[in-house]
Amino acid sequence: MPRARSFAPSLAALVLGAALSAACAEPPTREISQAQGALDAARAAGAEAYARTEFQAADAALKKAHEAVAERDYRQALSFALDAREQARTAAREAAAARGRAATDVALAIQTAARDIEAARKRLAGGTREQRARQTPTLDELTTQLQEARSSVAAGDYARAAERTRAIQDRLAAVTADRR
Repeated sequence: MPRARSFAPSLAALVLGAALSAACAEPPTREISQAQGALDAARAAGAEAYARTEFQAADAALKKAHEAVAERDYRQALSFALDAREQARTAAREAAAARGRAATDVALAIQTAARDIEAARKRLAGGTREQRARQTPTLDELTTQLQEARSSVAAGDYARAAERTRAIQDRLAAVTADRR
């Protein structure tokens, strides 16, 4: 009876070893597909823009997995595929968080720009006719640019919206400084 007990763990180890060997005898296509799916999801979440480092690391790991398959090093391919999948998932999470922060920041910038344009219009109402003639078209143009920034937000292009609101604030500062 004691021999059967010592034989059972050895048999289990042998079966496990055979299973692992068999698993590494073929390319890890399922894991590579999962990694590709995670990379595609990260791309859709905006990871190329908002979590660039993590996204690039995931993409590089997936490429290495494909290279390892081409070299028939399936264990290494599996390792790279699993790494790519995890890095892509991390990139997707970080991109979602960064997009949320960008959306909040740009919404605040748009509110500030709208308030500043309105304040400039009120100050201009008390100015001279020459000031109104010179500055009203600029304020009208800034209002149009502000609407374009809002359209960029609606399209999910927070970087473009932030760029527009910075330009609006810069021009607005020049307008309010022009009190000749």
